[in-house]
Amino acid sequence: MTPSVISGILVAAWLGLMFALRRSGYLIALISLAATVLHEACHWLVGLLLNAQPRSVTLFPKRQGGHWVLGAVSFANLKFWNAAFVALAPLAMLPLGLWIFQAWMVPALAAGDYPSWGLAGYVVACCLFGGLPSGTDIRIGAVSTVFYALVAGAIWWLVERGLK
Repeated sequence: MTPSVISGILVAAWLGLMFALRRSGYLIALISLAATVLHEACHWLVGLLLNAQPRSVTLFPKRQGGHWVLGAVSFANLKFWNAAFVALAPLAMLPLGLWIFQAWMVPALAAGDYPSWGLAGYVVACCLFGGLPSGTDIRIGAVSTVFYALVAGAIWWLVERGLK
């Protein structure tokens, strides 16, 4: 097996552990703390850049109904035009995870640096786990995202129609 395949198996194992512990409360909060910090930092940074005015960040888990909320960012100026970008900001963690996989994880295994390889696997898994939008993220950004998708589709259609 190639270093990429072996590294992919390690990332899958880390992700499997994180998803298996999703409902464990404080245990998942501890294991996925790096993912939560990155996830909420993405919301905060994009919210700051797009004038959504981030007001507070919490990284302490709390139970809400039948699930756990691992972190949250509140905004004073979340509007239709910026909601999609702020809500879906953690998706930026997915290419970051791919880059870490290629630039750090695979070379660490090839060099025989197993502690670094294991840590890189955890970091990549955190990027993938934390890069997924939560149900709240999807709910907050849904209407704005659909609007932007329709506008992009209309522009594409107009450009394609005009070129023929």
